Amino acid sequence: MKILIREEDDPFAIHSNNEGIILSGAVNIIDLANLYSCSFLATDDAGKLFADGSFEILGRLDHSDIRGCSLLAL
Repeated sequence: MKILIREEDDPFAIHSNNEGIILSGAVNIIDLANLYSCSFLATDDAGKLFADGSFEILGRLDHSDIRGCSLLAL
């Protein structure tokens, strides 16, 4: 799995983490092990990508639909 961070208002503006800084924006996920179906997800989740490759989900972007699983429902 690989996490990419993009601009919240431009789906084609992907940030690169070459400088080793913390990146913030909307989260894209690439599932490198998924061979037989869609392996790329562009979410409406806000998040941070850290220099060591770890990431943190901060919540949903403003004015986005609430979808999928919620850990708050547990």
